[in-house]
Amino acid sequence: MASTPPFDDEKDISKLEGGAVLAHTVTYGSQSPHGDGAVTVEDLQRTKRIMRKIDFRLLPICSILYLFSFLDRTAIGNAKIAGMVADLKLDTTQYFMCLALFFITYGLFEVPSNLMLKHYGAKTWLPIIVFFWGVTMMCTGFVTNFAGLLSMRLVLGIFEAGLFPGVTALLSFIYPRRFIQLRIGIFFSAATIAGAFGGLLAYGLAHVETGGYAGWSWIFIVEGILTIAVAFLGYFMLISNIDGAHFLSEDEKTYMRERVIYDGTDIPMNDAFQRRFVIAGLTDWKTWASLVSYIGSLAPLYSIALTLPTILKTFGYDAIRSQLMTVPVYVVAAVCVLIFAYLSDRFQNRTFFLCLGTAISAIGWGFGHATYNPSVRYAGCFVAAAGSYAGFPSVVALVSQNVGGKTKKATAIAIQVGVGGLAGMISSGIFPAAEAPHFDNAYKINIALNCVAFGAALVNFSCLYLANKRKQAKIDSGEAARLTKQECADLGDCSPYFKYRY
Repeated sequence: MASTPPFDDEKDISKLEGGAVLAHTVTYGSQSPHGDGAVTVEDLQRTKRIMRKIDFRLLPICSILYLFSFLDRTAIGNAKIAGMVADLKLDTTQYFMCLALFFITYGLFEVPSNLMLKHYGAKTWLPIIVFFWGVTMMCTGFVTNFAGLLSMRLVLGIFEAGLFPGVTALLSFIYPRRFIQLRIGIFFSAATIAGAFGGLLAYGLAHVETGGYAGWSWIFIVEGILTIAVAFLGYFMLISNIDGAHFLSEDEKTYMRERVIYDGTDIPMNDAFQRRFVIAGLTDWKTWASLVSYIGSLAPLYSIALTLPTILKTFGYDAIRSQLMTVPVYVVAAVCVLIFAYLSDRFQNRTFFLCLGTAISAIGWGFGHATYNPSVRYAGCFVAAAGSYAGFPSVVALVSQNVGGKTKKATAIAIQVGVGGLAGMISSGIFPAAEAPHFDNAYKINIALNCVAFGAALVNFSCLYLANKRKQAKIDSGEAARLTKQECADLGDCSPYFKYRY
């Protein structure tokens, strides 16, 4: 890209990034005497080469952390069919409370946790919360009654709250927007692998009877110990920002930092930790508009994650075989997550793949609703899981790439994940034992939720499209040119010069 002269506060009307007119053409290759604009020239091949270095260092540990996050929160489903309910004498309501109330603390602590991450850095904060939820998980194996189990689930929600929004925010701080969904997809695919790994682990531990503890107790104890070990690994492998990437040269850090700072704008956004940016994140319409799709796509996903062993057991299989039969379902889903994420980045389209995922998921649940044949219902589980897991990262990417400024972005992502995470309460309550073995209402509810998510995604697409039109109108009218550089920086993604992507 050719360099352009440094800009000043008196801006010419040019074109929005990506083809529409931008007031500031990105100043790659030029250096303003005032320190404005990028000083490095963008080279796509160099960008990809540096990102691969970051990928190999950051994505494996993020994926492992999320694997254990999802493994630990859903282990209760495997423990249930391994005898936990009978040993703790839980009735249907009590088990539902242990499932559902986890999502209360999980939702409430998302925003505080992400603000702590912004303040202390991911390298410090994420290992701390992983360590404490590992301890909580281990302690769950020693509970002897409903009160103990419920208490551990509430505490687990507190510490697990920060992982998913924290990693999502971290990735958005490090990678340019156009490359974000593949990275989110890679680390999110760990959730599907967790389902497969959890089934295999539960299969092995369900046979353990030692130390006076049943197999279901060892599921919690062993997973807790492994999680604690991963927390220590995380401290040595995580980074908080590009500056902390000691495996990059100083030139590479400077180059990559500018690809993020000047991603869609020639004026760096204000990344200060200020209350006004927290409030902006809490009130941003894009965050709340995305929640309908988020909940509509996540509830069917949690229906798979929390109840798949129970669903399979209703097909007439014993507890052990039910655990094993979850594995191929999750393997197929993991592959679909990566395919969707790659194609979404390749074609720079989030909404299409979100809609496609919800449609596929609805078809899968439709298989199960149409017949009670175990083979057809099992096939439906493959289709439903593939659609739900593969489509979900798109709704996360829609917020992370369209909210700017680190504090505002961290807050918005936390709101999306926290409030949207309450979808788990829906999934927890639609498979009551009284409706076994067919769970007709659950199948219908999941079909409906996918349809709602599909429609909401189209509405969100329309809103983002119209918002870009309004931004362009401000540029064309000259209104945008009256903004100072500081005002544009404070506006963040609301700046007329920042183009939303969908």
